[in-house]
Amino acid sequence: MLEKLTLEEKIGQMFMFGINSSNTEGILELIKNNQIGGVILYKKNYSSYSEMLTLINKLKDANKENKIPLFVAVDEEGGRVNRMPSEIKNLKSINKFSKLEDKKLIKKHSEIISKMLYNTGINMNFAPDLDIDNNSSSKVIKDRCFSDNVDIVKEYGILYMEEMQKNNVISIIKHFPGHGITKKDSHILLPYTFNYKEVLNKHILPFKEAIDNGCDGIMISHIVVRKLTQGLPSSLSKKLIKEYLREKLHYDNLVITDDIRMKPVDLLYKSVSLKKAFTSGADIILFKYRKEDYKVINKVIKMVKTGKIKEEDIDKSVARILRIKEKYNISDKKKTNGCNIEELNKQIEAGNTEKAELETEITRLQNQLAAVQTENEKLQGQ
Repeated sequence: MLEKLTLEEKIGQMFMFGINSSNTEGILELIKNNQIGGVILYKKNYSSYSEMLTLINKLKDANKENKIPLFVAVDEEGGRVNRMPSEIKNLKSINKFSKLEDKKLIKKHSEIISKMLYNTGINMNFAPDLDIDNNSSSKVIKDRCFSDNVDIVKEYGILYMEEMQKNNVISIIKHFPGHGITKKDSHILLPYTFNYKEVLNKHILPFKEAIDNGCDGIMISHIVVRKLTQGLPSSLSKKLIKEYLREKLHYDNLVITDDIRMKPVDLLYKSVSLKKAFTSGADIILFKYRKEDYKVINKVIKMVKTGKIKEEDIDKSVARILRIKEKYNISDKKKTNGCNIEELNKQIEAGNTEKAELETEITRLQNQLAAVQTENEKLQGQ
C-alpha cells in the first residue's frame, strides 16, 4: 500500500485535526482533497447522540473514495474528561475505581467505554492516562490517572489498555514521558521540570511496561524535561522521541503529539513547531483545525520536496499508520448506527452503582478498623 501512495497522500496521513465547532465543512474538504489520516472529536461538535452519529457518518462518507480509512478519535476517560453527549450517562473517574483495588472493575470500566466507542463508530481513544499523580495540589492530572503508586499505574494501566484493544478500539496511552511530575496545565502554560532523573526512574516506567505489553500508540505531552528534550516540548523533541523512545526503548508503533496548537507551544515555538514536529519521530501530528490548514499541509509537502524533511522518515511513519489501521480492520464503507442508549445507560449505571456499594463497604470496614485500633490504644493505656 505504501508504494501505491503519492507523496501528498502519505503526508496527509500524518495529520490529525480537532474540529473547533459544529461546523465541519472545512474538515470534510481536507478529508476529500488532502486525504488526512484522522479526526479527533470534541463534545462541542454535537449537541445530541444522533448529531454525533450523523457527524461520524459524514466524516466516513467524505473519506470512502480515498485509499486509506480514517482514524476517528476521542478523549473518553470517564470522570471529568467525557466526550459523549449528555443523554449518555458518564462513568466515574478511573482513579475512584482504582482505589477499590478490584481488577474486575478496572476491566469493566474499559470494556464499557470501548464497546460504546466502537459501536458509535470511533476507532481510537486517547486513554488511559499512565501518568502518576505526583503532587496532591496539582489538578492537571489528579483523578484522571490511576494512582500515585507507580506499580498500581503499571498494573491497572496495562489491564485497561488490553481490554480496550480486545474490544477493537486503539488505545493511545498518555502523556509521555509523564505529566504527573508537573503542576502546570499545558493548555495554558508550558510545563517544565529540572528533575529528569525522577522522570526516568519513575514517570516513564508505566510507559515502558505498556510497550513491553503490546502498546499500539503513545501520545507525547508538551512537557520540557531538562537533558531529555533539549529545551523543547517533548512533542517537538527529536532527542526524546527518536533517540530515547524509538532507539533506547525499541518502540515501533504509533507516536502522536498532543495538540501543537495549544497556547504555550503555539506562542513560543510557532516558527519552528511544524518542522520540529515532522522531524521529531512522531507519526501523527495533532492540530486544532484552522480555516486555511490546506496551506499547512502544502508547506510540509514543500519541505519534503526541498529536503528539509526526509521522505524516508515520512515513509516509516506512514508504514506504522497503515499497519495499525490494518490491524484493527478500520473501514469507512459501513454506516454507523450507534448504541442502544437505554441499554448503555443501564450498564454505566450498574458499573457506577457497583462501585458505590463497594465504597460504602470499604468505608464501613475502615471505620471498624479505626474503632478496634482506638480500643487497643485504651487497653494498652490501662
